[in-house]
Amino acid sequence: MQLSPKERIRIYEEEKARIETQEKVEAEKETGFSTNLKPNVAGLLCYLGVWVTGIIFLIIERKNKMVRFHAMQSLVTFGILQIVIAIANAVSEWAGGVPSPWSWFFYPQMVAANVVATVFMVIGLVLWLVLMYQTYHDRLLKLPIFGNIAQRLLSKLDGSTAEDLKQQAESAKAEPEQPPPTTKEAPANKTRMGPHLEGTRVGRITASVAAIVWSAILLVFFNLFSSYFAIYSREAIDGITRWNIYPLLTQDFNLVLPILNVTLILSIVGHSITIALDRYLVRQITLIVLNTLGMITTITFLRVFPFDFSVTPHAGAAAVLPTVAVVIMILIAIGLGISALVRFIKLMVKVARGGVKPSPTPPA
Repeated sequence: MQLSPKERIRIYEEEKARIETQEKVEAEKETGFSTNLKPNVAGLLCYLGVWVTGIIFLIIERKNKMVRFHAMQSLVTFGILQIVIAIANAVSEWAGGVPSPWSWFFYPQMVAANVVATVFMVIGLVLWLVLMYQTYHDRLLKLPIFGNIAQRLLSKLDGSTAEDLKQQAESAKAEPEQPPPTTKEAPANKTRMGPHLEGTRVGRITASVAAIVWSAILLVFFNLFSSYFAIYSREAIDGITRWNIYPLLTQDFNLVLPILNVTLILSIVGHSITIALDRYLVRQITLIVLNTLGMITTITFLRVFPFDFSVTPHAGAAAVLPTVAVVIMILIAIGLGISALVRFIKLMVKVARGGVKPSPTPPA
């Protein structure tokens, strides 16, 4: 059967449109986002938790070079700053602990170390705020030293160059925002994406990142700086002000530390998994397990009670603080237990109703 010229033109136009659409989809796959986040939001999250979220986004974001640069720059910048601050604090603590006959000789070193730590902490805070602000407003800020190191490391990992990064940053600025979905499309999208996407993905990722950062801070603090969980008092001797530190944790804290470390490490791992696999079932099971572990850890603290409040200078506070600590830990344990139970019941109800189903893959 022969086709008329009009039919041939129509078929040609349809085939041309189909090929262009397919090429566009393939291009989006190559330069898309593993996290399905906007580049400015993903970049902000790279800096939000300093080097911790830098590592996380280096792992979960495998496609977008600009987001990976932000993650690497966050890791390099705040990782180096934290190492310098930790060394300065160690020098200050060592110099301050020298016996009195030689303390005058090491006093300048202690002051210099404190100044260095303070200066780098201020630098880190300023860079943290500036980088988040500039990144959220789609402005690529490449730091003079740290940015160059991050770029070299990325070129070894991905083979990406500064030109690739610049082109992607310019295309992100020039790319118009997509129009919001119409009212008719919203129910279909919600049905396709599943009940686990009732909240925003950005909100869930932000909450998980905050939990990861908090867990990492507690993990480092209780393993390296637990002696600073203390009562501080200031006294002046011969015109020299001195701070006295009275640690609140006893030797029994070593009995609680292993289960605390397991809980914090699993919290970091679990929330990292929920970021990478944003599924209702995965998130709920992870939160149930973490809430249960948190409850067990809190109960362990209650049973061992590795605190010594007798060092408190005020006798009244020393008598009241143990009771306050017990009440707070009981409330935390009850809250975590109720949260785990409620999540478990909701999960069972959804499973019984068939509400937890894997989200179908959208058509290409």
